[in-house]
Amino acid sequence: MSGRLGTAAAYLALAAGHSRDIGVLGRVSVLYPTITIVGVPAAAALAGWILAGRTPPSVARQALD
Repeated sequence: MSGRLGTAAAYLALAAGHSRDIGVLGRVSVLYPTITIVGVPAAAALAGWILAGRTPPSVARQALD
């Protein structure tokens, strides 16, 4: 959800910056927003899956009384 929101906000910011020649934004490749919307969450999920289950040694030890 946040990837789509961020992409939409960036596109609106670009539209505001190119308000005199808005036709420039009509030629945007579909590849780059797709990578942002799909690829970034997929990479985060993959990193979470790889790193899951590894508890840092200082947290895994019992506290001394």
